[in-house]
Amino acid sequence: MAQQIAHDVSKKQRTNDIKIEGDVTFFQMRLPQDILDGLMSAGFQKPSPIQLKAIPLGRCGFDLIVRAKSGTGKTLVFGIIALETLDLSIQSPQVLIIAPTREIAIQITHVIQAVGAKIEELRVEYFVGGMPLEEDKKKLSKCHVAVGAPGRIKHLIEKGFLHVSKVRLFVLDEADKLMEISFQKDINYIFSKLPSSKQIIASSATYPGDLETFLQTYMSSPVLTSPNIDGPILIGIRQFVAVVPAYPNAMKQVQTKVDELVKIFTKISFKQSLVFSNYQSRAQSVSNKINSLGFSSSYIAGNQDMTKRLEAIENLRNLECRIMLTTDLTARGIDIENVNMVVNLDIPNDPATYLHRIGRAGRYGSYGISITIISENELSSFKKLLASIGGLNFGLFKLNSDYTEDVWVDDTSAFEKIDLGSEKSLIKLPVIDKMVLESKNGAPIKIPISEHILPSVASDTLSENDVAN
Repeated sequence: MAQQIAHDVSKKQRTNDIKIEGDVTFFQMRLPQDILDGLMSAGFQKPSPIQLKAIPLGRCGFDLIVRAKSGTGKTLVFGIIALETLDLSIQSPQVLIIAPTREIAIQITHVIQAVGAKIEELRVEYFVGGMPLEEDKKKLSKCHVAVGAPGRIKHLIEKGFLHVSKVRLFVLDEADKLMEISFQKDINYIFSKLPSSKQIIASSATYPGDLETFLQTYMSSPVLTSPNIDGPILIGIRQFVAVVPAYPNAMKQVQTKVDELVKIFTKISFKQSLVFSNYQSRAQSVSNKINSLGFSSSYIAGNQDMTKRLEAIENLRNLECRIMLTTDLTARGIDIENVNMVVNLDIPNDPATYLHRIGRAGRYGSYGISITIISENELSSFKKLLASIGGLNFGLFKLNSDYTEDVWVDDTSAFEKIDLGSEKSLIKLPVIDKMVLESKNGAPIKIPISEHILPSVASDTLSENDVAN
């Protein structure tokens, strides 16, 4: 039985980000029957705007640049095109998909496996660092679709384990990230080993100006396909800032933000939350800190081994925890349906990262909130970071310090609107209460904290490493 991986659009209200004009179904797109059966089994019913627009072009063999907001269905675009490309009598990979992180590569694999579940003898495998090389060799003995992070794919080609002479489709997911210098050498090597005759698809939620120049190196007269979007912000995401006092002492500043994080979790309704930090050590120490106060959180960071990273993602996906502290390791691609609140404990380094972070809430047209905790002296730099984003749906509101106003109501008049102006070790965690998931927006967390305990969050100290690393 295929795994249900699609968002259940009937469960809650969805925005126009994933709605199309007319009653078009995947069946009317004349896809092969085994792919249609797989889509239905996995819970996919209707295409999203980007799927309706891009899949027919990809099926015609065009090189594609697929640009659409986070969480609107880009993976399914190249997943369906990949499955149609295959000749199952050929045992070596015919589709090669590159993703910037191990977690995204694994998620893509699961999506394509689910959609291709009705295709007999299909083999879709992932190849990422931190896993045994012998296991990869075994998987490559019969593999039609290979998905992986650049470093591991390059290594497997160099060692002669991954044969790419039969590759017909090359996919660059999160292409704007893959164009960064740190990936360039690996991407160029992989590309140089591929057959000259192949289709290339690049997908991205953000489209920096130099991305087109980057892609021209690899693609032949690509077609840029994008729904008629009204800016890069998901319609269903409401953005807030929580402003805290500024302190010259960095450790005191971090402690003040942790205090505010505790208030957010105890005052605001939510189902599941991702909390982003710029530092690996901070993600771990803040998770430990709030757990000591009675919360139940996990954390994920790049310095963990792959098993623990996968376990953290599965804990969140399987509803075994409500809060996960994380670095930008999960800012892109990761799709957890019940995450409806994102908190930025640290200001992201660039606008694209901000867009990707908040895009973890509001997946597939659902509603969510983002809260960025900033000190008073960070407000100006934060406004500058956001000035280049804009769009019709861009609105930034300041949370009231007492958190008495409901952030989920349609009327935002109770909140001050921020004018950008000219600046334009994991433990087994308890399963989430079913009532929280079945409610409209979730619920605050109730923990037995007396009035005299909360101030101690500020007085406790975090390690020097938490500030410096």
